[in-house]
Amino acid sequence: MHESAMARALDVARRARGRTHPNPPVGAVVVGNDGTILGEGATQPAGGDHAEVMALRAAGPRARGATLAVTLEPCNHHGHTPPCTEAILRAGIRRVVAAIPDTNPGVRGGGFDYLRGQGVQVVTGVGAQAASNLAQGHFKLVETGRPHVTAKWAMTRDGKVAKPTGGGRITGNAAWRRVHEMRDAADAIITGVNSIAVDDSRLTVRPPPADGRQPLRVVFDSIARTSPSSRVIGHDGRVLLLTTPAAPPARVRSLKEAGAKVRTCAPTPVGRVDIYAALDLLGDLRLSTLLLEAGPALTGAFLAADAIDSLAAFVAPWSMGSGLEAAADIDNLRRRMLDRPRFNEVGTDSLFEADLHRYGPAVA
Repeated sequence: MHESAMARALDVARRARGRTHPNPPVGAVVVGNDGTILGEGATQPAGGDHAEVMALRAAGPRARGATLAVTLEPCNHHGHTPPCTEAILRAGIRRVVAAIPDTNPGVRGGGFDYLRGQGVQVVTGVGAQAASNLAQGHFKLVETGRPHVTAKWAMTRDGKVAKPTGGGRITGNAAWRRVHEMRDAADAIITGVNSIAVDDSRLTVRPPPADGRQPLRVVFDSIARTSPSSRVIGHDGRVLLLTTPAAPPARVRSLKEAGAKVRTCAPTPVGRVDIYAALDLLGDLRLSTLLLEAGPALTGAFLAADAIDSLAAFVAPWSMGSGLEAAADIDNLRRRMLDRPRFNEVGTDSLFEADLHRYGPAVA
């Protein structure tokens, strides 16, 4: 019963990805003694209730004597909301099944200890790997102050990302849909000014999700070259341009007038936006999950700075011959990865995924 309840809680948490900023996506399920689902819930947007409270509210009086399955250790401190541990006790929950402890200094085992001290049975480790995958952004943010970065790109079998003349998608429709699922799950998308200039991309989720939520778009643009009429700015205004002190004030002013937010970052010795200064700024905004969708120059800079935590490379089953080289081919990526690569077929294409860094409690 614990495994099936946790599987349901994980599904609930996955549906909340990208919508819980600045909190992690957590799912919770209240289960009766006969295995019946009595209530479920996910973490709400900033200032809203946590998953445990949502699930307990849905279950109502039926929660008394029941089991609560939750993907992350319940909090035991006052933040924007009261402690979840107190809500669990008031509801009369008999057992808490939690996947993993929280490395947030305000929690870090205190939730488990408090519940056990109040006579609640606590079971941990169920669904730990899947829950850890969901919480990587949260763990990196609380441990380093910086967001988790997933780099995504598409390339041909011979490692090319664009034709010399540009134009046209490399991968098929199934890969396109998967990319938009990745966008939907991210707090923000990062790209470079050159990609905006060439593709004039909106970098939005398409088709738009039912709740209308779109990720923040972040453009690395050291001297504010982005056109105020770019679609990334004009679509819904949720765009942040990162510049350096060298950006001309008139350009910055016109971008702000067009609806963009502009922040200045420390430059590198050659005048580019410093990647770690940018990540520090985005961490201060409490963004936890970033999807890097950029050309090979910016992606390569992130790789060289060891600033990529996970990667997702879509590989089309054809060769281009000539064209723009990817930031790294599969053999290069194999040498960098922390965990064994994961290969999956996505329609007619292959998806190579791997972790370069892991955060949070160790999972066996």
